[in-house]
Formats: sequence, structure tokens, C-alpha cells
Amino acid sequence: MSARLATIVAIDVDGFSKLAAANEAAATAAVARLMERVAQAAAAHGGRVFNTSGDAVMLEFPNIATAVHTAAELAANPDPPIRVGVHLGEVSQLPSGDLLGDGVTVAARLQLQAKPGGVMVSDAVRQALRGPLARRLKAKGSVKLEKTGEAIRSYELTADDADPQEHRKRLLIAGAAALSALALVALIAWPLLATDQPHRAAVLPLTAPNEDALQGLANAIAEDITLQADAQRLNPIARASASSEPREHQLEHARRAGAPYALDGSVERSAALVRVAMNLTRTADRTALWSQTFEGALDDLPALRHRAAIASADVLACGLRAADARGDAPDDATLALLFTACGQARDVDRLFDTRELLAQAAARAPNLAFAQAMLAAAHARAREAASEPMREQLRAEARETAERALRRDRTLGDAYVALDMIERRRSWDAREGVLQRGLSHDERNVDLNARYAAFLLDVGRSDDGLARARNASTLDPLSLDRRYAVAGALLDRGDVDAARDLVDTQMRAWPDAPNLWPLRFRLAFWSSAAGDASALLEAPDSQVRSTRARQCWRDALLAARSAPQSPARALGLGRVLNCSRSGDLPAGHGLMLLSQLGALDDAFALARDHFVDGQGGGEEALFAAATRSMRTDRRFMPLMKDIGLLGYWRLSGHWPDFCREPSLPYRCEAEAQRLL
Repeated sequence: MSARLATIVAIDVDGFSKLAAANEAAATAAVARLMERVAQAAAAHGGRVFNTSGDAVMLEFPNIATAVHTAAELAANPDPPIRVGVHLGEVSQLPSGDLLGDGVTVAARLQLQAKPGGVMVSDAVRQALRGPLARRLKAKGSVKLEKTGEAIRSYELTADDADPQEHRKRLLIAGAAALSALALVALIAWPLLATDQPHRAAVLPLTAPNEDALQGLANAIAEDITLQADAQRLNPIARASASSEPREHQLEHARRAGAPYALDGSVERSAALVRVAMNLTRTADRTALWSQTFEGALDDLPALRHRAAIASADVLACGLRAADARGDAPDDATLALLFTACGQARDVDRLFDTRELLAQAAARAPNLAFAQAMLAAAHARAREAASEPMREQLRAEARETAERALRRDRTLGDAYVALDMIERRRSWDAREGVLQRGLSHDERNVDLNARYAAFLLDVGRSDDGLARARNASTLDPLSLDRRYAVAGALLDRGDVDAARDLVDTQMRAWPDAPNLWPLRFRLAFWSSAAGDASALLEAPDSQVRSTRARQCWRDALLAARSAPQSPARALGLGRVLNCSRSGDLPAGHGLMLLSQLGALDDAFALARDHFVDGQGGGEEALFAAATRSMRTDRRFMPLMKDIGLLGYWRLSGHWPDFCREPSLPYRCEAEAQRLL
């Protein structure tokens, strides 16, 4: 079963047992009427009923706002009274069409918290909503999930508070009595005439030969792109899985629906090779502005699907951002450069090519702030991979370009990403200020959310960091790396079962994904599955290539498996310390292992070597479950002072999570006052 994101609506009749006890026939008839309304609502709004059980029913929707609107519509009917929960989360589909997974479990849990006639939604849903619907959400605290013990924030959908009396007063003020009818028409029509309507994403069906595998691939790519567009609130146009309508008619429909660009494509097969051709077309004049071909083996369609979908979704998002951008409208050549850069932006091997494309686009359209912001981020990313002489030049170029973009448009998240990337790593206050300003203007920017998640984990705010990482993954559902970040954060917290569930889901969906190996190895190592870790280390696809590094990992496994006080453990720990200092073993991993196995003197020595005297990086290891013994040691807070975190905590007032632990031999605030 492959995992995907879905918006789940869970419905249950309130007090059905009491209703049935009073009049079973009437209660059964009321449930039947509810089920009919649910089926009609699902059909009308593009949803699907996937499970019914007595007086309960569950639906899935591809669009988050539509799901909440439908939930509110159904809950408003008191015949019979119902409670509704809505959540956006991962699900897996059984052959029967039923769904399992986090999305279903959390929606059902929220439904239990709803009052009769009420709708409760999760924070993931709230983050995706805007406008009047979002303003109707009222925070209701946290809901604890029984299986994982995790708590999520919940929100109640309140009644629409529009006041008809006030509306009539505004109409009377707007014009004289003799012109009241005209004033009413003007008030209704004016928002449509005076406000730019948001652009929409159009994803047309892909053509494919009459083969189940290829038609399935074509539909899956279009569904993935639509899912990504929906998560990023690009308002995707409802799309049939296949259409016999001529392409020209489909493009015209997209244009009339408010989509400036439309994505379509084709799937072809040549022997064992499958080729996917994707195109982005301007709907106004049918000009093709981007095209790319993706190839893969017939026996590896999931990887081909992922590459084609994620690049195409990025190009579509880029197109809509360009259409909404402030400044001069770019010409076709500039758009082609932008779209090509967007389509390859995730490919780290093409980092400098992407930067060159964006530089050309920015030079052609110097007043297009959107292009300048993207170029600033590209400068900053190139700096991280550049030789030492080029780093300062790229840093200056990134800052200048980002500030130029923000002078024209303060809402461009990519510019804030660039400013964070070029800031000194341990300028904690300055970095958080940049990230928070960026998110206040562009809260759905994926990179901003991901970078803030990493920042929060590095400063010990693990709960907030995990929530922000999950938010980034929700906004970027096609990205495997975003899910790996969530699993890594769970593993650092010691939540091995939740991390394993996520890794297992990824393994089923993408068994050959290259970036999954490090996470699988970490999971095996820290879940005491030494045999699995050894097998992964020695496997042909092992990502530990160096002979010296591989021996260091063997020594780490030896230390972890050996009995306390044994010569083998002492030998292994000594080698772990040396390997961590030489860089053959990641310093964070060595630190956690030394701490967990009780070698605290060596752990603090390594921490000072790496974080105080060295380049640092990976501070999140200091707040992992495995390093708890370091945090209960009196040497920990002086170490935090030397890293700069103690001053940041005291100045910001945002104390790390571990400061709430009752077993600490000190109080964080008192230690800060004593040491600073």
C-alpha cells in the first residue's frame, strides 16, 4: 500500500443509543437520511465515502476547504445531530477502497471531541485555510492521540457570524432610497470587479496507451500534481482522471476558470523504457513555455512517477507565483528561464545551472521581485557548495539581491530563506528574527517552514520543531526529504515506534529511494536492531563508502552491543571518540552514543571539540533522548553558554523543552542568571 495525503471527514451521530432506545425505527430512519445526504454531498463536492459503520461514516476529499465546507453543511442539519472531525494526514488504501493511517485515526479522534452539531479540525487543516473559513476557527486546546501519546492542536468551526441587520445598514448608507436597488447590485458586483481573483492551477489528464500500468502511471502523476497544488493552496481545478474532450477545449475551460497556465503530458513506452513528457502551456494564447521529458524503466514506475510529478508541480507553482507577482509582467523568454529553473531546483547536482538560469531571468526582468528572491536563495545555496574564495562574494550577492527583492515585495519567502542561509549559524536571535518575519509574510513557504523546524530542533525546542517539520511535510506532500525530516525528529525524541511506522510507509511506497538508507540505518542502530544495522552497513547499497568510516561504524556497533564495563565496550567507545574527532563518524552520532553508554567525560570533551572549538552544526543531538544524561550533568549549562544558546534562551524567553523536566538538578533560569 502506498501512502498519500488526504483530507478525512469523520462523522458520527450524537447520542444514537439514546435515540434508538426511545424510538429505534425513527433513529434508524434518521441515520438513513443522514447517509443519503452524505452521499449526495460527497458526489456534489468531489469527495468519496470510504467507510460506513452503523451510525458513523467517513469521507475523503482532495480539497481541504471543500472538505470543511461540506462538514459544516452536514453538521448544520440537526436531523440527526452529528459530531464531525476533519484532519489532513497520511493514509493508505486497501484493495477494498477503505483507508487506514494517521489521517483516519486523527479525524476520528477529533470527531469525539466535537460537540453536537459541531466540527473540529486539526492544526494541519487550519494551516491550509484562509479567508472567512479560517476566521471561523477557534482554538480549543490539544487533543491527545492514544496510540502515540502525542498531542495535536484542535480548532472548532464556529458559526458564520455575518449579521444581516448590519449588512442592510451598510446598504442604506451606500445610496439614497431611490437608488437602493442599484446600490445593492453595485455592492454585490464591486468585489468581483475591483479585486483580482486568485489564479488557479489547471492539471489536465495525461494521455497514455491502452495499458493498465501506463494509464495508471498517467493518472497517478496527475493526481500527485493536484495533491501538491492543493496543499500549497493553488486552488486546483477539479480534474477527471481521463477525458475524451479535445485538448483545445480543456485549455479553454482552464482559461475561463481562472488558470493562467495548464499542465498536461503524455506517457509512452518503448520496450522496457517508459517516457513521460510534461508541458506547461499558457491558456490565454496556447503558448508552450516549458517542457521536459522524464525516462525510467518499466519495472521502476514509482521513481519515474515521483520525478515527473514533483518537477511538474514545482513548475506549476512557479507559474502561478509569476502570474501573481508584483512588478513588470515578464516576457516569454524570461518565463521559460524561470520555469526551467523551478523544474530542476531540487536537483543538487544542477545547483549552479539553476543559479545561472535565475540570473538570466532576473537580468531580463529587473523589476520582477519574485525572480530576484529566487535568485537570492540560489546564491545562498551555491555559497554552501562553493570554494572558500567564492563564499564571501556569493554571500554579498545573496544579501544584496534579497534586500532588493524585499524592497519591492515584503511577502517573498525565498528572500528570507536567503537571508537566513547567509547569517552566521550561531546568530540565534538574528536568525529567528529573519525566519519569523518571513513566515509572518509567507507562512506557507515550504523552505521557510523546513528551515525554522531545523532551527527549533537545534535550540532545543523539539516539540515546536517537530510540529514545524510536519507542517513543511504537509505543505510539500510529494517531498520524501520532508518526511525523512519528520522521522528523524521523531527518532531524536526517542519515539522509535512512530519513526519506524513512517519509515516502513516510505519503504513500501519508495523501496529504492536513495535518501532513505541513512534513516533506516539510524533506526536500526537506535532501536537495538544491531543485526539489521550491520546488514545495512555491509550491503551493496550502503552509503558508507569509505573503508575507514565503515570500520568506525563497526566499532560503534561493537560498543553498543558490548556489556557494560567490558573491555570490548571500552575499546569501542575509545574508537568512537577518535572517529568522531576525525570526521569519519558524525559528531552528533558519536556524542549520543558516548552519552547513552555513560562515557560522559568523553561526551563533553567531544561536544567542546565540535561545538565550541570546531565548526559546529547538528546541535539538535544535544537535545536528543540519547543525550539526556548530559543534560542532567552540571557541565551542560556552561557548555550551552559557550555555544551561545544560554544567552539566546534568556534573551528570547523561549526555554528549551528539557527545562520542564522535574528531574533536573538545576533550574534553567537560575543557571542562566548565575552564568551570564
